[in-house]
Amino acid sequence: MRTRKFAAATVLAIVLSGCAGTSFSYDDARKVQVGMTEDQVTQIMGPPYSVVSRADGQMWVWSHANGMTGASRVISFKMLDGKVVEIPPIPTSFK
Repeated sequence: MRTRKFAAATVLAIVLSGCAGTSFSYDDARKVQVGMTEDQVTQIMGPPYSVVSRADGQMWVWSHANGMTGASRVISFKMLDGKVVEIPPIPTSFK
């Protein structure tokens, strides 16, 4: 029984270590619109992976990578005075 628990814990640790960043979906990202507040964006996307301050505002970045499959996703929204001011086009082929 102890061996099974150890094996299960080991497998879980390996699976979790294979992912990095903040998981998000492009379907959710398509819901973000210019003028939304930081709170509204966070409700849709979850917390950003990073926030980069620039002279013209902030870039809120969501990034997720799966070390097991090599798949990765990245998206960012430009924020100014607590609101979205710029969103990138997201191709419909992005799932």
